[in-house]
Amino acid sequence: MTEFSVMIMTVAFIATILFTSRPSYRFVTGSVANRHAEALGVSLKDVSFSFDQMVYFIALPTTIPEVRDAMKEELVVEPYYESYFFPEVNGVQVSVKSGSAVIPIAYLPIDDFSLPVLDRHLEAGKVNERVNRTIRAHMIVHERTLEAIRDEVYHHLHEDRLAQ
Repeated sequence: MTEFSVMIMTVAFIATILFTSRPSYRFVTGSVANRHAEALGVSLKDVSFSFDQMVYFIALPTTIPEVRDAMKEELVVEPYYESYFFPEVNGVQVSVKSGSAVIPIAYLPIDDFSLPVLDRHLEAGKVNERVNRTIRAHMIVHERTLEAIRDEVYHHLHEDRLAQ
């Protein structure tokens, strides 16, 4: 009986780790966000978003050679989570990975990530704050959004050189 209870506790522990990890969080938020968006009659694939409130950690235009000369492929865009167990995405961080150095460039908090159609539904009272946050969390970690953020940061880093 003791071996059986140890095995059950081990399986329960591993299941807890798996179901509270970041991939599970992304899966659950995606499912919940899609269900709520469908109820609102909104397609998350076509929804527009804005990240004008992105916070830059460096002055633009920059004189840091690793950042100034960075190629788009060297920009690393990754979600910033609160914790590993029971994670909650708080925003997206953009860094330059040049060799062994990682230089943080910008950060977009989830509260400053704007989804205009969702904001209208929130204002009209069709969604509550919890649903609003779930849909934003799903959209901010979506591959299309991360690629758009990478393009925007790259454009800002090379803005002066493109204008000349």
